[in-house]
Amino acid sequence: MSVFASSTLGELAKALCAAQSDLAPVKREAVNPHFKSRYADLASCWEAARAPLAKHGLAVSQHAGLEGDVVTLTTLLIHSSGEYLQSTAGVRMAKHDAPSVGSALTYLRRYSLSSVVGLSTEDDDGAAAMSSAHVPAYQEPKPSPALERAVAQVEKTFQGSATTYTQTASGQDGDPPCPKCGNKMWDNRGTPEKPKTNPKAPDYKCRDKSCDGVIWPPRGPRKQERMAVVEPTMPVGPDEEIPY
Repeated sequence: MSVFASSTLGELAKALCAAQSDLAPVKREAVNPHFKSRYADLASCWEAARAPLAKHGLAVSQHAGLEGDVVTLTTLLIHSSGEYLQSTAGVRMAKHDAPSVGSALTYLRRYSLSSVVGLSTEDDDGAAAMSSAHVPAYQEPKPSPALERAVAQVEKTFQGSATTYTQTASGQDGDPPCPKCGNKMWDNRGTPEKPKTNPKAPDYKCRDKSCDGVIWPPRGPRKQERMAVVEPTMPVGPDEEIPY
């Protein structure tokens, strides 16, 4: 993030101090259906900041930009005297389409506005009502029935041996986590009884449909190109005869 400012900030600083004394915490009224949580959306942030800023001669102006797959937003806090504060932030898009650009800009506008003005959010009633009684106790990971049978067979064959079980990040026995988000992955390798339907498909695919993380089957060493064999030729002198 880059920050710039005018040569003087005296008048802006006085106005911002006065405006912040009039700011009230923003209520978390918007709902995130994915995480089932409440948050303060862009409209709520503007509603809380607009009147105190205007009262003390302050304004906020935001300008969007795009650098490759990174959406940027430049935010200016401007005072009627001409003094200003300017900052630029960016976020990488998950996908290269218009909805992703709009989502990234809304995210940047909300957090940049709250940051430059000094907005804070209230705790929602649901979060405030949470207690330790509602938090499930931690449970040690347990092996699957298939792994338990394999462990029993190994310990029966090798008397006196002991086997420990460690859960991987994906939550599956021996399955790797998603290389992009660390989530669980679908095992698409197939079995001898039910082989993979599409040989060209990846071995693993992230279970989160919004993530494109995959793991491809290992490839063998690259084939060496065969070099052309050139038969040596004997030079023919001027006094030698060419045999037929």
